[in-house]
Amino acid sequence: MSNPSSKPIQESAAKPPESFQARKAKLRQLFLSQLPGRLADARRVVADWRGLEPDRTELEALRVLFHTLKGSGATFGFQPIADRAQDAEHAVRQVLEDEETTTAGTLRNTLTGILDDLEHLQRTAEGQAAPDPPPAFELAPREPHPERGSDRSQRLIYLCDDDPALAAQLAGQLGCFGYRVQAFTTLTELAEAVTQETPAALILDIVFPEDSNGGPKMLSELTGRGEEDLPCIFISCRDDFQGRLQAVRAGGSAYCTKPIKTVEMLEFLDRLTNPNPPEPINVLVVDDDQELAQFHATVLEEAGMVAKAVSDPEQVLELLDHFDADLVLMDMYMPECSGPELSQILRQIPGHVSLPIIYVSSETNVERQHQAMAAGADGFLTKPIEPAQLVAEVNLRAERMRILHSLMVRDGLTGLFNHNAIMQFLEIAVANARRADAMLCFAMIDVDHFKAVNDTYGHPTGDQVLMALSRTLRLRLREDDMVGRYGGEEFAVVLNGVTLAQAKDIIDDLRNSFAAVTFYADGQEFRCTFSSGVSDFPTFATPDAMTEAADRALYQAKHSGRNRVEIALADPSASAEDDTFSAHRQATDAATTDADQRSHDGE
Repeated sequence: MSNPSSKPIQESAAKPPESFQARKAKLRQLFLSQLPGRLADARRVVADWRGLEPDRTELEALRVLFHTLKGSGATFGFQPIADRAQDAEHAVRQVLEDEETTTAGTLRNTLTGILDDLEHLQRTAEGQAAPDPPPAFELAPREPHPERGSDRSQRLIYLCDDDPALAAQLAGQLGCFGYRVQAFTTLTELAEAVTQETPAALILDIVFPEDSNGGPKMLSELTGRGEEDLPCIFISCRDDFQGRLQAVRAGGSAYCTKPIKTVEMLEFLDRLTNPNPPEPINVLVVDDDQELAQFHATVLEEAGMVAKAVSDPEQVLELLDHFDADLVLMDMYMPECSGPELSQILRQIPGHVSLPIIYVSSETNVERQHQAMAAGADGFLTKPIEPAQLVAEVNLRAERMRILHSLMVRDGLTGLFNHNAIMQFLEIAVANARRADAMLCFAMIDVDHFKAVNDTYGHPTGDQVLMALSRTLRLRLREDDMVGRYGGEEFAVVLNGVTLAQAKDIIDDLRNSFAAVTFYADGQEFRCTFSSGVSDFPTFATPDAMTEAADRALYQAKHSGRNRVEIALADPSASAEDDTFSAHRQATDAATTDADQRSHDGE
């Protein structure tokens, strides 16, 4: 029975988001409304000279003001205003750079005339309608294939290789990590299977008995049938240019050489079959012109990015502590701190050495652009910049930096964060937990009897065990938890916002899941387990204390029978136990160094 006093549903519905064109129109109008105040400020400075030599600080402030008006005017469609602002900037720059002798009276007369023109142009612009806006733009995320599920176990992969043993082995390895792999040894079988059910991705050999370029030709044939959205990873013993070229021309998404590195294949499959859009790019926009900073931020937000605009360079460092920027868009000329000066500040901070910086400025002098970039920037865009170009430039540079950063902080075998990266994450987590008075736990994990696995089944099988554990950790932990390879067969996990009891339960669940995984080597089946030690904040108040405490608890788990989780005690009691632990840690570190070297050498 309806409530007669309730409001209609449409009245309580959420207000639709404001369009990009509407937001741009508001910023355009805001620029016009603030222009008289800016011109009045400039006129007061010029009028105060009264025949005296202009103060260099005042001249520099005027140059920045006119430079800003030039860029903003062009961006918001007021080209006559931009042109006269450029004339004023040029006149002031001539005096600053001593390119010609100009008296205060001459410069004052020149700028007074330009300010008169700008005021007239401003009044004229207010009475005119806004120019017809260009078509709205957006970068829509790639839609997932309708047959692909979000659960990795439901992602069907077709694998085709004329070597039955290799096809079966690779299918079995990928199956251990959750993919549903169907193997074929002929292209005819593969083509028939695709007509019955479209897979999430293909894995295709290049060379087949009937055709040395059979794999790429098959992909081209499938694409011609309408299977355009079918990612394909080519595998081959060939590592020559022509083989790779044919794969690219056929539409291949990735290329793996034999013998196949399983972790490399898994990374490709995860990326190509992931039904969720990638994490949005985070961009920090720094410009003393608030309207222009907000406009550029609006453009990027329209394209699906997360953008924050700031007009005071002094706020940048604090903001970067809380905003994980992939890229900084920065004005070159700002009154209190120039773009090159801010770039140098960022480059002197270890965490921001590789942060991409792009200048967005109306500066057209190539020499001055190069001088500014020498301070630590990675690119230069000239105002006004078309929205589509801005989005393309930011996308390109941010994605490349993400790839490079991933290569620097990831372990080559498991794909997890490496030792240095996971320790840095722990430092950040401790600082955040202290600031927010939040809960935090840290777990050390070690595969039981791992040396025996290597000695019995060989190092390649041992690597498969490590990869299986790494996948278990990545898939079962929450998104805001961090997991890394501490070294050798040891792993480290940063668990945010959980109590010690909750952390123990989480690691115990992971331990039980890993213990249920069956491994195969030379026709034999075996299983592995792991032991773990868990410490918490604030019982252990520093990253080093948490690490050492978790490591001691891990040793206790090993000493008590393995395949168990132990909680770190605030006060380890027995000194004899300390001596035993120290000897254990020295032996473990030696083994870790040896294992890391093998991983580095590609064994």
